[in-house]
Amino acid sequence: MPGEGSMLHALISSRNNKRNRIDKLKRMENTSYETTEFVDHVQATPELLESIREKMLAERKLEQKKLLLKVGLFLIMLAIVLYVFNYNWKWIEGFFYKVK
Repeated sequence: MPGEGSMLHALISSRNNKRNRIDKLKRMENTSYETTEFVDHVQATPELLESIREKMLAERKLEQKKLLLKVGLFLIMLAIVLYVFNYNWKWIEGFFYKVK
């Protein structure tokens, strides 16, 4: 019967996708919290919650600075590449074929 091979491949692909999805979920569940301390939010003092909030805000601010730096460097590099290609196009074309 024609088409059995393609159906078999579809079933195998579906099974493999399910396995990958389960593996990803397990990896997300098995994250290590050794460096963080457990805080019972019901019995936590307002001072402790405020210190946690400040620490999280500082971490987020640092991540934003890193992201802005990376985006800025990327834009600078993009501008340099565009400048080189725009003003030196005849020179660059010479590498690929003869310019008349």
